[in-house]
Amino acid sequence: MDRIPRRDGRWRACSWLLLGELLLFAAGGALVLSPWWLAHVVGSPLAWLLLALPVLSWVVYGVAVLRACAVALPAPAVQGVLLSEGEAPALFAELKRLQAACDAPAFDEVYIDGRLNAAIYQTGRSRHVLIVGLPLLALLSPAQCAAVLVHEYAHISRSHGRLARWVYRARLRWQALESLHERNHRLVTAPLRLFLAWYVPRMLCETLAFSRRCEQVADALAVAVCGSRMACEAEVALALREQALDGRFWPELFGRAGKDDIEAVRPFERLLSGDADARPCDSAEATVWVHELLCHKTSPDDTHPAFAERVAATGVDPLRDLPALPWRHPDRSAAEAWLGDAAAGIAEWLDHRWQQNAQSDWAAATARHLEKAAFYRDLLQREQSQVFDASDWCRLASLAREFEEDPSIQDDFVRRGLEIDPEHPRLLAMQGDRLAERGDLVGAIALWTSIAEGPWRSRHQVHRRLSELHLRAGDHARAEQERIAADALWQDADVGPSDAPQPHGLDAAEIGLLCRQLAPVFVHARALWLCRQASADNDEQTPWILFVQAFDAPLLRAVGALTGEKDRQRSACERLLLKLVPRLHLPLEVRMLGPRDAPGDYCNPASRIALVAAST
Repeated sequence: MDRIPRRDGRWRACSWLLLGELLLFAAGGALVLSPWWLAHVVGSPLAWLLLALPVLSWVVYGVAVLRACAVALPAPAVQGVLLSEGEAPALFAELKRLQAACDAPAFDEVYIDGRLNAAIYQTGRSRHVLIVGLPLLALLSPAQCAAVLVHEYAHISRSHGRLARWVYRARLRWQALESLHERNHRLVTAPLRLFLAWYVPRMLCETLAFSRRCEQVADALAVAVCGSRMACEAEVALALREQALDGRFWPELFGRAGKDDIEAVRPFERLLSGDADARPCDSAEATVWVHELLCHKTSPDDTHPAFAERVAATGVDPLRDLPALPWRHPDRSAAEAWLGDAAAGIAEWLDHRWQQNAQSDWAAATARHLEKAAFYRDLLQREQSQVFDASDWCRLASLAREFEEDPSIQDDFVRRGLEIDPEHPRLLAMQGDRLAERGDLVGAIALWTSIAEGPWRSRHQVHRRLSELHLRAGDHARAEQERIAADALWQDADVGPSDAPQPHGLDAAEIGLLCRQLAPVFVHARALWLCRQASADNDEQTPWILFVQAFDAPLLRAVGALTGEKDRQRSACERLLLKLVPRLHLPLEVRMLGPRDAPGDYCNPASRIALVAAST
C-alpha cells in the first residue's frame, strides 16, 4: 500500500473551519457582552440612556449570531433496506474480506438503497454505516463492486466521514447566517457581513479541495487492494452505467407516463433483470461515451475529481490497456452473487417506495405527454390547411417518432421537409439515424458528414456521432480522426456566431400566459427577455432562456459595495424565479443580468416580454 498518499491536506481545511468558528463565536460573544464592556467605557448616565436602545439591538444580534453558530446537524436519514448478516451472508462475508484487506473498522449497519452509488457516514466515535445502491450491485460485477467498497473502507479508515460532517455543519451555519442577514441590514451587521463575504468563498474552496483529495486517497486504496486494472475497470463501468441511466433508462421510463399507470412501473426489478437501457448499445457507443467523459475537467466547485483524473490515477488507459470496455452487463452481477434470493424482495420494496415518491413527477410527465399529444394532433390538422416549412415538418417528424408505431410515418415527414430545405440539419440527422437503424452505415456516414459541414450548433456532437458510426463500420482510422476533431471542438467550447440566442417567436396568447405566470417578478425586474437557443439541431424540447435584469439604484449599489450586501431587487427576483420556474408551461433557463451588464443583441424588442420597465 505504498502508493496510498499519507496526507490528505485535512489540516488546511480544519484550519479554515476553526478560523471561522472562533471568529464567529468571538463576534457573537462580544456583541452579547457589549453592555458590560461599555459600562467600563461610558460613565455618564445620560450617555447610557442614549445608548440603551442600540446596545440592546447589539445583544439581540449577538444572540442570533450565536444561535446560528450552534446549528445542529439533522439526523442522517437513510431511505433504504437495513440488511442483517442472515439475509445476505455472502455480502457480509465479502465485506469482512475487504475489511481485513484494508485494515479498516467494520461497518455497524448496512443499507441497500436505490442509487447507483455507495456511501458511508460516521457518527460518534465508532458508528460506521454503509449504504450501497441496488443499481450498483445489479449492474456491476462482484470484482467491480469490490473496488467501489474498498473506496468506502478508505473513507472510514481515514475518518473522512467525521470531517465531512464538520464541513456540512459549517455550511449549515453559513446558510443560517445568510438567512439572518437577509432580514437584518443595519450598519452593526456590516463588519460581519464583510467578513463572511471574504471568508465563505475561501472556506468553501478549501473544503471542496479537501473533499477531492479524500477521493484521491480512497481511489489509491482501491488501486492498492484490487489492482490498477480492476480499479480502472470499475471506474469505467460505473461511469458508463451512470451515463446510460441518466440519458436513457430514466427518460425512457418516464416516457411511459401517459401510457402506463405508475403501479405497473418497476424500475429496480428491471435493473435486476439486466435492462438494455441501463448500458450502452454496443462497444462503439461505449467508446464514444468514454471519449467524451475523458474531455471533462475537474471544476473548483466539484466534490469529486473528474473521470479523466480518476482514471489517470490508476495508471491504466481504458481504451488501450483494458481488453475490452465493460459495456455489457456482467454474466453474474454482484446482486446475484451477494444478495441471492433477497435481491428480489429488496427490489420490490424499493419499487414500492419509488412509486410513492414519484407520484408528482409521474403526474407532471403524464401532463407533458398529453400536452405533446394534443400539440401533435393540432399540427396534423394544421398540415391539412396550412403551408408548412421545414421546421414544421421537423417538429412533426420528431413527435411522430414518439406517438406513431409505424416508423414510415416519420420517414415521410422527414422526406417532405427535405423537399423544402434539402440542407436542414435536424431533418438530415433524423434521416441519418434512420439509415443507421436499418443498417445502412455508409448512407448514415455520408449524411452526418454533410451535417458536420453545416450550421450545427454543437459540432463536437456531430463528430462524436461520426466516430461512433465509423467504429461500427470497422474504420478505426477515420473514427480516430473524428474523435480528435470532436475533442478539439470540445476544448474550444464550440462557440460561434450561430450560438447567439434568437427571439422567442411565440404568439401573443402564449406570451400573455407566460406574463401572467411571471407577474410577481415584474415588481422587481427592469426588463425580461425570452429567447430560444439558436441551433439548427434543437427541436421543440429545447429549453428557452429568460434574461432578467432587476431594478437598480446607484445609492443602494454604493451601500452594497461598502457593506457586501447583496442587491435586494436581484435577490427578490432570484427567490421568486426559484419558485415560479418549475411551475411554468415552458422549460426555462434563467440568466440574471447585472445592472451594468449590457444586454446582448438578442435582447431586443422582438424578444422582450411585457413592458415591465415603464411603471416603477
